Amino acid sequence: MKLQERPLLDRRIIWLSSIAGAVIVLIVYLLVSPEHRSGSVLLTVVAGIGALTFYLHKRHVEDARLVKELLKEFNDRYDALGTDLQFALSRNGEFEKETQLKFVRYFNLCAEEWLFWRAGYIYDPVWDAWKNGMKQYAKDRRVMAIWDQEKLTDSYYGFDLRGITSTT
Repeated sequence: MKLQERPLLDRRIIWLSSIAGAVIVLIVYLLVSPEHRSGSVLLTVVAGIGALTFYLHKRHVEDARLVKELLKEFNDRYDALGTDLQFALSRNGEFEKETQLKFVRYFNLCAEEWLFWRAGYIYDPVWDAWKNGMKQYAKDRRVMAIWDQEKLTDSYYGFDLRGITSTT
């Protein structure tokens, strides 16, 4: 299993690693001959492990909050566009300029989702669901014509709708 499948869950190893580190330090301390033991060294090492654990846990909590905010923001932005995009696909003929601009906003949303997924902040199952939605839009030749024009601007952080549709 790759780490990106569960980006935040995999960070829970922080606690286990910290406890294991403290236990190892305590065992080493107990194995050292009594004349070489130093309570202040033990306290310093254990306090350092504790501080590191606290920092990593705080970061984990902040990452979880960021993921929640990202999911809410991305879903709200899609909800604002989705009905109009679905309606546009159901109609025959070329898209109006306003509809084309909505697809450009959708491409920006897709690129941002892709960027955060690549950074490990979006779970793979969520990304797969979003990607399946992208594939549905990419089946329409009119959408892909807009994408091909937009792709020339090179302003989508490396995201490629055609690349998304060719992968499983």
